Amino acid sequence: MFSNTRGDAQEQQPLTQSVSRTSMGGACFVTVVGALVCAWCVLDSWQHSAGADLFGATQVTNTKFDKLTGNISADMSHPFTYPLTLAFFQFAFMAVIFMVMWWTLSQKPLQEIAGLRQNIFAPQWGGLAATHIFSTFWLQSLMMPLQMMSPPLFAASRALPVLAAAGFRSKIIGARLGGHPIPTTALMFGAATLLIYAQAMIAECLCIWSGHGVALAGISLVIIYGLVLILPAANAVCMESVMVNLDTNPLLMLTTMNIIACLCCAPILGFAHLAGWEDVGMAFAVTMANRQLYMLVLWLGAQMVLFSAVTLALIAVVDSFWAVALTMSFKAVFWWCGNLMSMYMSCPLTNVSIQHPHASLWGFIMLLGCVLVGFAAKIDASAPKEPLPAANIKSTAEKV
Repeated sequence: MFSNTRGDAQEQQPLTQSVSRTSMGGACFVTVVGALVCAWCVLDSWQHSAGADLFGATQVTNTKFDKLTGNISADMSHPFTYPLTLAFFQFAFMAVIFMVMWWTLSQKPLQEIAGLRQNIFAPQWGGLAATHIFSTFWLQSLMMPLQMMSPPLFAASRALPVLAAAGFRSKIIGARLGGHPIPTTALMFGAATLLIYAQAMIAECLCIWSGHGVALAGISLVIIYGLVLILPAANAVCMESVMVNLDTNPLLMLTTMNIIACLCCAPILGFAHLAGWEDVGMAFAVTMANRQLYMLVLWLGAQMVLFSAVTLALIAVVDSFWAVALTMSFKAVFWWCGNLMSMYMSCPLTNVSIQHPHASLWGFIMLLGCVLVGFAAKIDASAPKEPLPAANIKSTAEKV
């Protein structure tokens, strides 16, 4: 009898080849980053929804019934109009929560406090606290009236944080060209612009911003609009700089950042109270008297804690440039996917390409924008990495 050794050996081979460790590590990395970006987008949408519910809550008073006509009339008012008080509460809430988390999880809290005292007057801390205060306040309170813009200009302006993050990393951290090659930055700016432009075309709406506070127009609108766009990017870069260059525990950094924000916000809130801009006592009284407002304020505080934690984790896994670029880009993709999901859930037999050809076309263009993001990531991964100019640098991912 003849034995077919070669055939037996081939039959014992698996039908699929084993995946290399490098490929598996890359897949896990992409999965983690994707999950963090999705979590960021979900929390961002929750914050906008909860903020709109809080400032849009109405109170009915002086209800009157006309016996002749049968009509019912009442006075409608918005009980919560206190953005500064809300900002102060959010800073205080986050400071307490992160302090408890840091003290519980830290192995050497006293040593970390001693290190914090040595670099607390570094310029990175001032930039971190300032960008945190003003970005949070403007995002939730300043009113930007509707103003028509050309769609390309609108999309390019909303993609500015990508360029701002690269510029801030170059200036604050000292990374040459922001730590990434120029093609990567250019492709990410183009991808973000294309994705936001596609979102505007699908929504057929060019609303710049919406809020609940001071109405702005003209040059003041342009200045504040620009600050609203670049300050979150600057805040992300300052967070990375404090963690990496100053070798600070991430949770201690979040705690200190919010404590400084509280200390800076307190005199501003006191001046606003004395000037009659905002009644702090009335704000607390109205909030505590209404259970709906009370729960909305607490829910916003909890969302801010989760949002800061997810942002920190994303910066630790990648860096501040990619954290800003990915969130700005995929925020539009998340919006479109949410609309598609609600559309198919309400009517499972919906055919978007037939019933909504305009939206389907721009949805395909949005897919091309995602491909550009992949090309940018591929170029960045193949480019040689330059070490950051800091002594005793530890990986932020290891510290988290």
